[in-house]
Amino acid sequence: MRVNVLRKNIGALIIFVLFFIAGLIPALLYSKYDIQIYINQFFNPVANNIFLFFTHLAEGWFTIPLLIVLLIYSWRKSLFIGIIYLVSAILAQLLKRVFFDQLDRPHGEKEIVGHPGYNWLPDIDMPAYLSFPSGHTTTAFCIFLGLALLTKNKKLGTAYMIIACIIGFSRTYLSFHFLMDIVAGSLLGVLTTLTLYFALRKKLKI
Repeated sequence: MRVNVLRKNIGALIIFVLFFIAGLIPALLYSKYDIQIYINQFFNPVANNIFLFFTHLAEGWFTIPLLIVLLIYSWRKSLFIGIIYLVSAILAQLLKRVFFDQLDRPHGEKEIVGHPGYNWLPDIDMPAYLSFPSGHTTTAFCIFLGLALLTKNKKLGTAYMIIACIIGFSRTYLSFHFLMDIVAGSLLGVLTTLTLYFALRKKLKI
C-alpha cells in the first residue's frame, strides 16, 4: 500500500529529490559563505518581489485560511494538514532552539555582513539568529506535500512541490537562511509529512 502511494505521487517526490540533491551537493562542497555570496549576485528588484511573495506562502496568513477552506470540504483533510503543520513546526523550532541554537543566519555572520557590495532587502528587519533548519522551508514542504498526497490530480500535486521548492529557495535568495538550512528544512518537512500520512491515513480515512 505504501509503495502504491509513493508511486502515485512519484512526480512530487522526484521534484523534492532533485531539489534536495541540487542543494545538498554544493552545500557539502563549498562553504556556506561562498554559496550565499554567489547567490546574492543575482539580487534584483523584480526577483525580490517574486520571492517575497512566495516566501510569505509559508506563513500563517496563508496556512490558516487554507485550513478553513479544507474544513469546508473535508474536516479530515483539514485535520491532517493541521496536524502535520503543527508537528513539523514543533520539530523545526526544537532543532533551532535546542540542538542548533548556535548557528546564525546570514545577517548574523560577519563574513556576510562585512562583505563589500552584499545586497540586503531594503526596509526589512533581517533576523540574525536561529538559522538551522529553515522553518519556512519545513512548513512549505510539509504543507504542499500534504496537499499533493491528498489531491487526486497528481499533476497538480507535482505543481504543489514546485511551489515548495520556490519557497525554499526564496529563503536563501532573500538572505534569511543559508543553503544547508533549506536543504535540511525540505527533508524535515517531507519526512514529517510522509510519516504522519502513513500513520494517520486509515484513522482519518484520507
